Amino acid sequence: MRIPSTARWKNNAVELFVLEPSDVTEVYVGWLNDPTVNRYLESRFSIHTIESTRQFVENCLASPSSLLLGIRAINFQGAHVGNIKITPIDRNHGLGEVGILVGEKSAWGRGIGSAAIQLLMNIARDELGLRKLTAGCYASTVGSQKAFLKAGFYIAGERKAHFLLDGEPEAMVLMDCILK
Repeated sequence: MRIPSTARWKNNAVELFVLEPSDVTEVYVGWLNDPTVNRYLESRFSIHTIESTRQFVENCLASPSSLLLGIRAINFQGAHVGNIKITPIDRNHGLGEVGILVGEKSAWGRGIGSAAIQLLMNIARDELGLRKLTAGCYASTVGSQKAFLKAGFYIAGERKAHFLLDGEPEAMVLMDCILK
């Protein structure tokens, strides 16, 4: 099932919308290139431009196994403050892997991540027919772990020394959520 580009979902903290290439701005690209924002993202290994980021968004839109949504924060005058995605979506097993970026630093620690994750869980269950979501994060990303736990995920395990962060091995925390 394809989500229409005009679709919007909202709760008391955020609105999620289908990200389009026209939503890619210098501010958005700036998040991807900011070492503080991208510290725990795999995208930190590339330099991002408007063109490369628009191409990424186009690729996600074209893929039946991806859903890329922008996050607008209600308490930030509805500004685009980050993105959340499910990719890959495995329809055979009813699974999806969640990734989130709250790029606007002034929005950190305000519950925006957990509100977006909760809304995405509803979309995954009700719109995509998924039964389970998974996520992974660096062990030292306490904020990300808190956001997923608050949204209803649980820690399913850990992959020791999975990532390299500043040249040092770091564990990956595996998180799951069975959608009801």
